[in-house]
Amino acid sequence: MITLLRRRKLGRTSCREISRNMVNPSHVVRNDRINSRRERFRYNPNTQMLIRWGCTSQVPCNNVMNTSNAIQQVNNKLLFRETLNDAELCPPTYFESESAHDAVDQGKTLVVRPGHHAQGRNLYSVNTHAELDNAIMRCNRIGAWYASDLIDKVEEYRVFVGSGRVVWVARKVPRNPEAVAWNNATGNGVFENVRWGDWNLKVVRIAIEGYNLSDLHFGGVDVIVDRDNNAYIVEINSAPSQTSPYRQQCCAKYFDYSFENGKERISLINERGGWRKFIHPALNEEAYETNN
Repeated sequence: MITLLRRRKLGRTSCREISRNMVNPSHVVRNDRINSRRERFRYNPNTQMLIRWGCTSQVPCNNVMNTSNAIQQVNNKLLFRETLNDAELCPPTYFESESAHDAVDQGKTLVVRPGHHAQGRNLYSVNTHAELDNAIMRCNRIGAWYASDLIDKVEEYRVFVGSGRVVWVARKVPRNPEAVAWNNATGNGVFENVRWGDWNLKVVRIAIEGYNLSDLHFGGVDVIVDRDNNAYIVEINSAPSQTSPYRQQCCAKYFDYSFENGKERISLINERGGWRKFIHPALNEEAYETNN
């Protein structure tokens, strides 16, 4: 039995449809119903694999995909942004007021966000010192903050990476391209699936590089691309939305594969390989699985 454990108000449709598409027996449990009196709701202690969908509730299982610590690692947007910034995989980012003000002096537009955020909320675009100070004050009411250069993006992607390989790629299509956030939750974006042969290989490569800095088994990596085709990671999601039947089926195949073959990371080959170099073998038998 495979259990997908989700939080209340998170991943209801995604987990349900992924479970329906899986070959191996599986069910979905909401974290506030772990000990429900109704058998079909409560957690099965005989679970052979636990898939955490952005949920850190403690339940007994020795075979876990996405540990609580790994989820907390990427959910702390500020600390993980520091990790990405050190690796030069994200837009240049500032964590102190002095360096952020210096960036404003250089004529940069900055995006200021609190250390914990979600769904395009609490996002401030600033151009002046007064705007920056006001944004920092607002973020400090929630917790810590960080500021980053506003990238003049022309494309944005979500790359679902599982076990070190790409499971699916979706392009965000904004209703208003001039907006800072191309986010479905804010009503300014929808996802469209990208065919394997149309993958931007620079995007999938940087997505895997960022993923490898985390301890996740799977996650949705948000990547933006500027006019010069430079790619930057924005964040990694531990419970990426799966509203498309195609993406649901891809995830089901990946989880079935992990249950049957193991969830260990598959390294990339050193040679050129196009999309076959990056795709997870659960999706394509011609995928290059090892460095050998």
